[in-house]
Amino acid sequence: MAGITKSVAAAFLLLLAGSAAVSAQAYQFAIVPPTGESPFFQAIRDGCGERARELKSITCVYAAPGGAEARSQAQLIRDLVKEGIDGIAVSPETMPDVTAAIDEAVAAGIPVVTFDGDQPRSRRQAFIGTNAKDFGRTLGASARRWKPKGGRFLIVTADPTLPNLAERIAGVRDALSTGWTEAKTSPLVTDGTFTDAVRMVDRALAGGNDIDLIISVGAWPMLAADEWRALVAKYKQRIDQAQTVLVVADALPAQKALVREGLGHVLVGQRPGDMGVKAVDLLVDLKQGRKVPEVVYVGFDTFTRLDLIKAPN
Repeated sequence: MAGITKSVAAAFLLLLAGSAAVSAQAYQFAIVPPTGESPFFQAIRDGCGERARELKSITCVYAAPGGAEARSQAQLIRDLVKEGIDGIAVSPETMPDVTAAIDEAVAAGIPVVTFDGDQPRSRRQAFIGTNAKDFGRTLGASARRWKPKGGRFLIVTADPTLPNLAERIAGVRDALSTGWTEAKTSPLVTDGTFTDAVRMVDRALAGGNDIDLIISVGAWPMLAADEWRALVAKYKQRIDQAQTVLVVADALPAQKALVREGLGHVLVGQRPGDMGVKAVDLLVDLKQGRKVPEVVYVGFDTFTRLDLIKAPN
């Protein structure tokens, strides 16, 4: 397996050795996100490492496009197969060559599961993630505490054609179908970068005082922490008095810190660490010839500022 270590030397490696707990054979699994820079995907990597430490016979390789890694996601998958990886967990980009690379890996006898984003048209053997529509419903319903009579809402998203984001948006609209009106400019679509997401929220707030609720169906704006602080300071009274309620998806440590400071009202957090844990478990089962469920949901949690002050971690 030395070839894998050499070829992804620019990636993060979690090398965990010891006697096998689940099998006499040691396995090396790859976590392949669409980008390595997102704290969300790094949390999935860490979940894989946590489970690997428990099982002792597993090594997790984090192979991510971007940064010093010039290869595409599809090329990384193909190279990992050539080098003898034992299993792959991938959050697939919506590119035909990624689907083809997944199919080639499965045809070569390498188990493949998807996480966070799915590609059901591929030959992947399982999906690990969040029930996106229920997640969206919870994002929408969380505003009732501040706005029981409803009002006007606006959604911020990245590419709304992505299945998981489209389902979240549908869930938000379902939860707000009574007593609420969606702004004509909704959804505002970011380019997927953190700073652009902040600009979208700023645009929504600058549009007037008739927006009662802004829901970001991804974590993006809060991951540009300094820009988010400056944004909230700009509209401090309006946000402090919950004239406009800010609800953001995910609950990564940086986001929790911001809400604890009063720079947001609600987080609805997926459990990325659990996705990493489940990825290991499913890949072990597949390697050992056991059947696995096609879809595994890991659940999510809702946090207000009061929740985070009471339980800061």
